[in-house]
Amino acid sequence: MKRSWILAPLAAVVALALVRPVAMTDTSADEARDATVTPTDAVTFTRDIAPLLQQHCQECHRPGQIAPFALLSWEQAYSRRQKIRKVVTSRRMPPWKPVAGYGEFHGVRGLSAVEIAAIERWVKAGAPQGNPDDLPAARVFADAPPLGTPDLILTAEVYTVPGQTGDIYRCLVVDNVFTETRYVTGVEFVPGNRKIVHHAIAYIDTSGYAVELDRRDPGPGYTCFGGPGFRAAGYLGGWTPGARPWVMPAGAGLEVPRGARLVFQMHYHNNNAQPQDDASAIRLYFAKEPIDRRVHFARVIDTNVSIPAGAKRHELDITWPVGRDMELIAIHPHMHLLGREMKVWATLPDSRVVPLIYIDDWDFDWQGFYFYRTPVRLAQGARIDLKAVWDNSADNPRNPNRPPQRVTWGERTTDEMGHAAILYTVDDERLNYRPQ
Repeated sequence: MKRSWILAPLAAVVALALVRPVAMTDTSADEARDATVTPTDAVTFTRDIAPLLQQHCQECHRPGQIAPFALLSWEQAYSRRQKIRKVVTSRRMPPWKPVAGYGEFHGVRGLSAVEIAAIERWVKAGAPQGNPDDLPAARVFADAPPLGTPDLILTAEVYTVPGQTGDIYRCLVVDNVFTETRYVTGVEFVPGNRKIVHHAIAYIDTSGYAVELDRRDPGPGYTCFGGPGFRAAGYLGGWTPGARPWVMPAGAGLEVPRGARLVFQMHYHNNNAQPQDDASAIRLYFAKEPIDRRVHFARVIDTNVSIPAGAKRHELDITWPVGRDMELIAIHPHMHLLGREMKVWATLPDSRVVPLIYIDDWDFDWQGFYFYRTPVRLAQGARIDLKAVWDNSADNPRNPNRPPQRVTWGERTTDEMGHAAILYTVDDERLNYRPQ
């Protein structure tokens, strides 16, 4: 089934759950990383494996982060040595879903072949600890903002989530009005209580309607499952466990109009018996250099999704026409539990094909915005094509329905979606913004 759709409005942005933004910094080249692995069969934890865990794993595998266990010591790694070997040899970890070579991105996660071989040798040798003197100093994870001192920090009102509650969507209106239009070149969302914050999205409201919705609902904020309840004028990213700050390319910025407020859509989940408080915040970094390109958002989308019960491979093809010369900055594929594959590519006016992203083993728990190393130029008259594939059979272990049922488009996790969000700039828009 093939459909052609025009640019989707920003107001439709309601499905960024579990998005994991990718940092715009590069990992070291394989050759440089391989130099840290001793080319000998005598692989030990202290000399060879600990540095790999520090570099590739401990960002998430440490207390207070998303991973279910820590990997800070030999004892912790030894007890899970077989699982570690399995997930790294299958390249399930470190998590990086895009197929290599189908789009060139910043911040690629992954172990080199030499590093994987070292882990295999270590496990097969019985996972020896090695000489304690070889153990590197513990990696320090600084609490300081990774982008430096922010220009503005906005913190939401404290919201208390009752104990033993399921999913709660709460929109919290930040008590700040921008007195002038600003352009944001860096943004970092900071959850106040990582134990209960499942994910968050920062919306821009210029209508003032969020304040009215807040007034009608007792307590801080208002209930907002499925979206913020107003036509958003933009958004400033968000957060999920493992998320990293966003950084815009030189000369480009996310616009926050004069008179705007920010609204945090918070997804809470409190498994604790006792109530838990949260006061999340966002750090904003304003443009210090001239901005001549506004960053736009759109989705390559078709909401007419209907997946028959039992369908092993249900496909949907979508075409999005490029109406203006543009540069594609980032892309975010999005599906739910039945998703299996998504491939996105561009066809230029001269019929050349440009690969944009391909995920051939979809995992709902690992999604994100992927920033291109070099913005992808798309001329007017080009098109972006998307193929989404779902598995609604009983063979899909993630299928939430037993037996399978017909599934259609919707906001719930057990509904389905299949689209690609994009960040881009257009060539015929020049702002000539000069910060004071």
